[in-house]
Amino acid sequence: MKCPLCGNIFQEADAEASCQGCPMAGGCHMVKCPNCGYDVVKEPKLIKALKAWRRKGNGN
Repeated sequence: MKCPLCGNIFQEADAEASCQGCPMAGGCHMVKCPNCGYDVVKEPKLIKALKAWRRKGNGN
């Protein structure tokens, strides 16, 4: 994922770890940028699958 605020590129799992103290953790469909703390909307699974399919088709 890429943070739209600071441009930091991070893994969704790293961002979810920064949400451990939040009472909404796991139920809000957001992740927190580990660099700046900005809340980023999680990418839907369908979009992830389409991107993976497209990369596979391009040979990347």
